[in-house]
Amino acid sequence: MMKENILKAALEVYLDNPNATVHDVAEKAGVSKSTVFYHFKSKKNLEKELLMYALRVYAPWNCETLEEAIKTKLEIIGKDRKIPRLFFYLLDTMNRNDPKFVEELVERAIEKVSRLLRKEGVCSSRIAMLLMAMLDGIAMYTAYGYLKPEEYVDTAKLMVELIKMYGEKCLED
Repeated sequence: MMKENILKAALEVYLDNPNATVHDVAEKAGVSKSTVFYHFKSKKNLEKELLMYALRVYAPWNCETLEEAIKTKLEIIGKDRKIPRLFFYLLDTMNRNDPKFVEELVERAIEKVSRLLRKEGVCSSRIAMLLMAMLDGIAMYTAYGYLKPEEYVDTAKLMVELIKMYGEKCLED
């Protein structure tokens, strides 16, 4: 429970300042720095677990349908411009410190999106990666104030229809 509270505090702190210190996190959580280090061993481990925690909180890929996942992702992006910035920061940091970890995260995300695509009759990890890249692009432009994702919710429906029409169809068993 203490670890979860520290992660919640870290999420708040990092959303406001991705260059936060362990001291900042400890202060927000109402614990000592040594308590943070007891649970996470290092700032790198704290950031790694924070990324996993943030993915549980904000990632939409556990939705039942592709349209719902896209709509949810756009709503999350639109909720607060700090959210995509946090993900970009943590993924960049993790990629420098532990590229294998990020590679595994991306592979899992592609599999989750591919699962949603298969429900729509489309079997292609390339389409899954393209869809993720497009949504990440929307997130990036939103993070810097160039887009408003709520304007793209209807685009989610169009994307699903285009994917169904032009995606690589699953072969019948």
